[in-house]
Amino acid sequence: MRNQFPHFKPEANFGEKLDTIRQEAHTTYNVNYHFVWIPKYRRRIFVSRGLRTICEDIIRGQAESRDWHVLAFEMQPDHIHLFVSVPPKNSASYVANILKGNSSIQLRRVFPQLKQGMGKSLWADGYYVSTAGYISEDKVKRYIEQQMLRARQKEWDATHRGRQRKIGDLLLPTLKGRVSEGAS
Repeated sequence: MRNQFPHFKPEANFGEKLDTIRQEAHTTYNVNYHFVWIPKYRRRIFVSRGLRTICEDIIRGQAESRDWHVLAFEMQPDHIHLFVSVPPKNSASYVANILKGNSSIQLRRVFPQLKQGMGKSLWADGYYVSTAGYISEDKVKRYIEQQMLRARQKEWDATHRGRQRKIGDLLLPTLKGRVSEGAS
């Protein structure tokens, strides 16, 4: 498969971040989205270091405030790449709407010149999104097998709870029976 975005080069520990399994109160998950979106009319607005820094701070801040984990972030003059891990309750469209909407509002407040010729929004309507995980088929099979073994162990423990005795306790009734037989 050809790399569609050859300039998107995440940091060295990207694989470890991607492989991280996260937990919430009742959910264990590894949901990762790769987003790419562009300014309206594909304008090359990210040439200023100040604008790039503030835009990245806004997007990272929005993600952190919602307990989303930014795995990788890259800006080109005319588009943004964002790789983010989110809980499964947040759909890709929700994440895109929050990040694009809030960053558009805040960037245009700080840089009023971005309002010129752009209409009501800084960003183009669409975006690219893909899901990604860092898990092989073998790992999934192994995980399912481990879950089945754990379930069987729990079931066995539940049915034998209270019945477990020491080896000596199991021998006692037999010995008592023999003693009483021999005494008769």
